[in-house]
Amino acid sequence: MRTLLAFAAIAALAACGQQSTTATTETPDATTASIESSTSAPSGAALSEDDARSRVETAGYTDITGLTQNPDGSWNATATRDGAALSVVIDGQGNVSVAGPA
Repeated sequence: MRTLLAFAAIAALAACGQQSTTATTETPDATTASIESSTSAPSGAALSEDDARSRVETAGYTDITGLTQNPDGSWNATATRDGAALSVVIDGQGNVSVAGPA
């Protein structure tokens, strides 16, 4: 009986360890301001200006101006969506979010 319980405990721990290394992708709902990109930048790699601009365009924004990179690898820009000028942020993984009105 002890052997069976020990085996079950080891199997459960092994399953938990494998689960923590599996990447999952969550799809944000329509009420969130953050838009997750379909692909993320490799860990430790900064997005290029072209990549950042492409992410903003893919998220549905136009008239992208003032695209500047921050020391942490994120990008800031002003862009238009649905006729409104907004400040947007592109984080190091390529996720686009609204920072507020431009």
